[in-house]
Amino acid sequence: MRVCLYLELESKLRRSGIGAAIENQRRALELNDVEYTSDLKDEFDILHTNSIGLNSFRVAKKMKKRGKKVIMHAHTTADDFRNSYRFSNLIAPLLKRYLTFYYNHADVVLCPSKYTQGVLEKAGVTVPIIPISNGIDTERFKFSKRKRREFRVEFELESITPLSVGHVFRRKGISTFIHLAKRLPNKFVWVGRRYKRMEDPSIAGLLKKAPGNLILINFIKDIVSAYSGSDIFLFPSYCENQGIVLLEASSCRMPIIVRDLPVYKGWLKDGVNCLKARNDKDFKEKLRILMEDEKLRNKLGRNAYTMSREHSLQRVGKKLKEIYSGLLE
Repeated sequence: MRVCLYLELESKLRRSGIGAAIENQRRALELNDVEYTSDLKDEFDILHTNSIGLNSFRVAKKMKKRGKKVIMHAHTTADDFRNSYRFSNLIAPLLKRYLTFYYNHADVVLCPSKYTQGVLEKAGVTVPIIPISNGIDTERFKFSKRKRREFRVEFELESITPLSVGHVFRRKGISTFIHLAKRLPNKFVWVGRRYKRMEDPSIAGLLKKAPGNLILINFIKDIVSAYSGSDIFLFPSYCENQGIVLLEASSCRMPIIVRDLPVYKGWLKDGVNCLKARNDKDFKEKLRILMEDEKLRNKLGRNAYTMSREHSLQRVGKKLKEIYSGLLE
């Protein structure tokens, strides 16, 4: 059995969540002795696509004609496309129709969560859909005292520091993050790219009014240094299909605060391995509690770490291997 893991425009998507997902897939298959390639010219039994571009659709149809099985990984929905780029809300209804059409050409669709499975089924995807975690490389994402020290020196961090990681989109909750930074004296760190040519015009206005204690880092070579060097992972995103950065932060033993979303039901538990907030006022209250309570931070961080082990790439690879084998049988 050999699989082709294909990501259209991979060089441009390398720093995105989809880029991280395909790297996780490769490592997961290696850990479970599954042969794979990324070259469409190679011999393989299953095509596993990870993007929704027109070339991915063309390749999928071509491979099905050749008798190969096709798996499409649904990292994107119309819901999580909204409030991202310029005009994304106008495009979203058309994208929803295209995605339903696109995913229905697969033999099997994989998605990061049961929540996303429900979204796809509601949209009209009728082929079998299997939820499977994006996974986390537990060997790479480890808390480091050295990296913490270096990061805090570089950015002059002294007090409890909230961190968020993600593209600078409205959907990611940048407005909530700035709102909180304005009301607390601590430094707030956001790591993530801005797409200035394509961004929502309101983002520039938000950032112009951002307080001096907000540190925006466009790119960081080793994201583990940010997870190790900060104290609370504050993730106010309005829509996720899973949230790879949540698994990364958890694996680095960070206490987490998230928006109370359906996608987190069952694996992120309020008061156990995270705190959940409904609005800006709630976020402020939960953040103050966590900043002042070291024991609670330690408890949430430990439990988040334990949860992240359930998403190890060894486990993800084992499930992928079972899915591939079942499809070929």
